[in-house]
Amino acid sequence: MMDVGMIVSHIGTVGGIFLACALGMPVPEEITLLSAGVLVSAKQLPLCLAVIPGLAGIFMSDTILFFLGRRLGPRVFRLPLLRSVLTAERVRWAESRIHRNGPLACFVGRFLPGLRVVIFTTSGALGIKPRVFLAVDAAAAVIVVSLWVAAGLWMGSNFIDATRHAEEIKTVMIFVAVLILVINGSRRLLTRNGRERS
Repeated sequence: MMDVGMIVSHIGTVGGIFLACALGMPVPEEITLLSAGVLVSAKQLPLCLAVIPGLAGIFMSDTILFFLGRRLGPRVFRLPLLRSVLTAERVRWAESRIHRNGPLACFVGRFLPGLRVVIFTTSGALGIKPRVFLAVDAAAAVIVVSLWVAAGLWMGSNFIDATRHAEEIKTVMIFVAVLILVINGSRRLLTRNGRERS
């Protein structure tokens, strides 16, 4: 049985990693959740230490973005750390979706890696009620964490004998991470080229 202090320490550490990923650390949060699921399958991490910190980190990061928008209003779009993400084109797109769909746009935004930052900050700036945003985001976060951790569990239990093939686990995790980074990079390049042509 794990010591309570150790559990709290693990939750804090893993939660911090998820928070950093969700706020823009180079490794996407999806990779972190997938990796956590693989570790659970390998019996290297209890399920609760994959799910609870994941939920906490993601929910905290989304809340920070929302309240930044709510507090600063349109000024949030000029913050140095967010300026490259909150382009005028993306903000206009987010505003139109939020005006049209309200809370549903916030819910869907949790599933859109390239646009969630724009949607959450714009939601705050446009005055979406905090309790509505928090409820919708919490529901979406539960789905996201459950799906990605479950995918990691499935990978670990069906394709890898996790306790005997540590190198294979590492290779698979690196491959998936590189694949997602390449996809994200290609999408950004295509978006940038499209803007330059227009």
